[in-house]
Amino acid sequence: GGDFLDGFKNFWNSNNNNDNEDDKNKRQPQDKNDEDDDHDDDDLPAGTTVLVKIPVKQLKPGGLRLFLMFYLMGMQNTPDPKSWRADQPSSDEYVLEMLYHDQTGMIQIELLEEKGEIRVLRCGSMPSTQYLMQESIIVDGILDELHQCAFDDSEPDIKDEHRLLIPDPTNAIDTARETLAFG
Repeated sequence: GGDFLDGFKNFWNSNNNNDNEDDKNKRQPQDKNDEDDDHDDDDLPAGTTVLVKIPVKQLKPGGLRLFLMFYLMGMQNTPDPKSWRADQPSSDEYVLEMLYHDQTGMIQIELLEEKGEIRVLRCGSMPSTQYLMQESIIVDGILDELHQCAFDDSEPDIKDEHRLLIPDPTNAIDTARETLAFG
């Protein structure tokens, strides 16, 4: 089960429901200036940061979630045994989580078919330096896996309708990687 992560989520939610009204008032004018930005980010819990957002034309969330889960499970012992813990918190949602052992941060991958996007989030308001160093390795690997799903050349006969992922525009994964590198 997910007892360990459930405890983290409960701790997370209980600490993030105490938003200070003054903080909300200070943020409001800035939000109004960011009209071009997606308004979805406003709904994120405190301490949550969007690392990567990839627009997609096509997404097969079930197959993609399984593919990414295999990757995350393979990375759990990177760089040391039990460094990370991969989890799929719900079979109803297309979300994957990767919790770092020191519990200062967690990577969350959201496969949002209805919104036509994939989001990679950092959950944790004060992640450790060790977490941040390892996060970049994991997120870069996630982008590699997504690229492979979208453009696997080992099977050139795969029709677009059978691909797990079609980014829109086609360079969206590379653009996301550049944004991450210079963000």
